[in-house]
Amino acid sequence: MNRPANRLMILASLPLALLLGGCPSVAVRPEGDLPKPLIVPTPAKVGVVVTPEAGNYTHKETRAGVDYTAELGPSHKHLVEEIFTAEFSEARIFESVDAARLEPGLLAIFEPRIEQFSFASARETGGIYCAVTIRYQISIYAPNGEVVDTLTLTGYGSGPAPKIGNGEEELGIAAFNAMRDAAAKFLTQFQGLEVAKPLMASQALQPKIQPIPGSAEAISAAAEMSIETVPINDPPVVAATPRASSPAPSSPQQASPPPAPSEQAPPPSQMKTAYPVTSL
Repeated sequence: MNRPANRLMILASLPLALLLGGCPSVAVRPEGDLPKPLIVPTPAKVGVVVTPEAGNYTHKETRAGVDYTAELGPSHKHLVEEIFTAEFSEARIFESVDAARLEPGLLAIFEPRIEQFSFASARETGGIYCAVTIRYQISIYAPNGEVVDTLTLTGYGSGPAPKIGNGEEELGIAAFNAMRDAAAKFLTQFQGLEVAKPLMASQALQPKIQPIPGSAEAISAAAEMSIETVPINDPPVVAATPRASSPAPSSPQQASPPPAPSEQAPPPSQMKTAYPVTSL
């Protein structure tokens, strides 16, 4: 028996990261362009804030011994420019609210941010698909930089299960699809919101009067919001078959209610906001 040769074959089959003592890594980089939206732009000049932090947003986590890095910032900045250029007659990009409020002629200022990124790999979905959820928060300001409202929306996307490789390409597809889903929700629903009515009439937004601290309005505005989780394929529940030898009941009996489904998903993350929130 040639033991040295067998050992060489085993070592050759191991991933390089394991041989070097490190963790395998997956880099998720969503890329793509939005199709041209078929909408009538809102007749307003607005400012759009993409801070350097948002433009370089990166999510990192280690799961099952694998290091995941989702580089979402560049795609976030690119899609924000596409979305607001399509939604409004004129949109100017700035790096801060302070810079935007110095621009003459603005009717509103928007600052979209990624609040939560979560994913499920193909292994976690049973080898059928991979999925991504991205939670956004869009702060809306009056032209002077005072807060008007806050919008929240969640984008969902899925990708195929990888046939080869570590799945980073497929997770990138799912992440971009989640971004597209959030973009579609904003483009199709924004003009129907109360906060959009002044802009539809080419009027500037006005700051909201903040509630008195400790009042019912302030407590409601500061309520926690649940982050929706990525759907996971659970194994099907197989109903138990009664034994053939069991005798039929002699008198009718009331059927027992079905058991409540078990909560298998982990508790959602929580996020607090100090301002009124509108969900899309």
